[in-house]
Amino acid sequence: MASSASTEEGSVLGRTGKSWAQIGIFYLIYYSCLSAFFAGMMAIFYQTLDWNYPRLQGPDTLLKQNPGIGFRPIPDVQSTLVRFVKADASTYSPYTDHIQAFLEYYENQNLNPQDGGTVADCDSVTGRRPEKDWDKPCRFDLTANLGADCVKQQTFGFDDGMPCILLKLNKIFDWQPESFTNDTVPLEVADLWEPYHVTVKCEGENPADKDNIGPIEYYPQGGFHFKYFPFRNQQAYRSPLVMARFIRPHPGVLVMVQCKAYARNIRHNQLEKAGMVHFELMVD
Repeated sequence: MASSASTEEGSVLGRTGKSWAQIGIFYLIYYSCLSAFFAGMMAIFYQTLDWNYPRLQGPDTLLKQNPGIGFRPIPDVQSTLVRFVKADASTYSPYTDHIQAFLEYYENQNLNPQDGGTVADCDSVTGRRPEKDWDKPCRFDLTANLGADCVKQQTFGFDDGMPCILLKLNKIFDWQPESFTNDTVPLEVADLWEPYHVTVKCEGENPADKDNIGPIEYYPQGGFHFKYFPFRNQQAYRSPLVMARFIRPHPGVLVMVQCKAYARNIRHNQLEKAGMVHFELMVD
């Protein structure tokens, strides 16, 4: 009887057509106002942003003006192990391909004609660049900086069992390295340090690792030159790179490697990986 009454009254699910229309209009207006409010808040928020300069700079950033180091190859982001068999391309090709793919980003800087007017040739620069020149980043020349052995044609040393590991500093907006002097340079990098360079040194983490890691060469030997800093989101900017070439790692032994960057304003913290990077190396 109740269903018949509802049908006779013209109601659906307890509401008449007029009631459904009223509630539909209410929710349409409600959600339209809510969407407009959200869009307005987003518009105000974007008005406060500068696409060329970060809102937080200096010690307010997550990196606290202390750059870390990244490395390549790392084809599997879940592992920091670089393991391969000497002279066996099937085992090392994922690593060499990953390095080459990363370096193509730098080669494109030289090939793209649009970047011709936004990149400076800094081959003659031996110290810091004046602030008036910072709008144009220095071109990073792979051939001149990364050595003849750490190139694709030499399989980045992997085929010979002397792998080249690519290192780079994480970009921090407007950060500039502070130089050591002859009196303040740390003893552990005194033989590598050059003025106006962020020095890089890799070593075994533990005594056994130090025994098994073997000699290491760096290209360029001085490390990251000051002329490539600061990073200010310049068009066509490329971070400076360093290749660490492991000459004779002990075969068949897992070596824990730790690479550090040295400048007067770079601190090292093993727990936070500040100013350093860790990976494992094993050549079979």
